[in-house]
Amino acid sequence: MNDSNFIIQTPRLELIALSAEIAITATEDRALLSQMLNATVPDEFPPEIMADAMSFFAETLKSDPNLRGWWAWYIIATENPNQRTLIGSAGFNGYPDESGTLVIGYAIIDSYQNQGYATEAVKALIGWAFLQPQVNQVVAETFPDLPASIRVMEKTQMVYLGAGSDAGTVKYGVDCRKYHG
Repeated sequence: MNDSNFIIQTPRLELIALSAEIAITATEDRALLSQMLNATVPDEFPPEIMADAMSFFAETLKSDPNLRGWWAWYIIATENPNQRTLIGSAGFNGYPDESGTLVIGYAIIDSYQNQGYATEAVKALIGWAFLQPQVNQVVAETFPDLPASIRVMEKTQMVYLGAGSDAGTVKYGVDCRKYHG
């Protein structure tokens, strides 16, 4: 993959695939992270659901730099070019499995939720994934009592696939042959 595979532009967002350097900086120096991303890093970043994973992201990318793109992406709101803001993260659980399936996850900070940013980011990442020849399907799991998360899945053309891998979760997915980006 070349460097152009590590930045995705959408109408309101820029997604940047984490490198080990960015991931480590995120755990150690918020001011430097802000400079690296050319974006404000709000106090509420990372989203609560991701806070415990930040060090894990850094260590994983440090041990396998080739995971860049297949792991976490930072979501930057770019509607106001003078006020780029880091609003969340999304990404995959690693390389596709032997069937070509990727698991995607996403989280947006509270003050930017319910504005379509997660949907826009997930659509962009699904589109990126389906450009990779080894990917056939993207799936996501959530709890049935999280309707906003389910809505993101439905708005990104995922369909209900049944029970998830963890107790009490539900699974949604989209096949590359049925995706209309």
